[in-house]
Amino acid sequence: MRTRNATTAGLWLRSGGGSGQRPRRRLICLPHAGGTASTYRTWPELLPRDLAVHTAQYPGRQDRFAELAADSIEDMAESIASAVEPLSGDPLVVFGHSMGAYIAYEVVAELERRHGPVVDLLVVSGVIAPHRKGAGDVHKLGDAEFVAEVARDNESFAELLANPDLIEVLLPMIRDDYRLFEMYRPSDPPAVRARMLATGGAADPDVDHDGLLSWGELAAGDFEAVTFPGGHFYLVEDEPALVGALAERLPSV
Repeated sequence: MRTRNATTAGLWLRSGGGSGQRPRRRLICLPHAGGTASTYRTWPELLPRDLAVHTAQYPGRQDRFAELAADSIEDMAESIASAVEPLSGDPLVVFGHSMGAYIAYEVVAELERRHGPVVDLLVVSGVIAPHRKGAGDVHKLGDAEFVAEVARDNESFAELLANPDLIEVLLPMIRDDYRLFEMYRPSDPPAVRARMLATGGAADPDVDHDGLLSWGELAAGDFEAVTFPGGHFYLVEDEPALVGALAERLPSV
């Protein structure tokens, strides 16, 4: 039986990195559709030791498998913003890839609604700005067609979804994520005051450099767009370069 999720920092965030002492800076990471908290498990090794990495764990997977999916990206972002609030006294960076980029944007917008500009840097990866995105109905496809689309978007899922036992476990969760992603179409999203960086892969078939630049329309402060080699999952293919670029832009302490 699945249950509705709650809002606590321990429920939503998994922590790693840092030197064992109290961190001086914090990075919040939001995974893509179908992703888990382990998506960014290697990042702490590539980042400064005074930076703690906190990755969101969405409901419906791994240790939160028994929980119902969120109703919307906005609802999930509101819960994550509440989990992040206690950490906002330190220099704070929020990073999200693909669906996670939209959640990251909504988390920062929600924190600014509550407290003003408490996030130093928002990094949105692999998607066009939300007010420019079109509709989608991949989540409504039959299982075979849906699996084919998911495997096309993310090669790492192809082997998993070829296993009939894993399909039964993973498919509902991934379909829920695609539903959230495709139904998220805010008509008048607010500009955020946090410094913003948009990143993507040069060979990504779904978002080009101009698509990344569309995020500048939602940046009330400094904005930058950077393209890396690779496709939609360039952050796996070119992880050291991306994490290095992020490290160069971390807030100073």
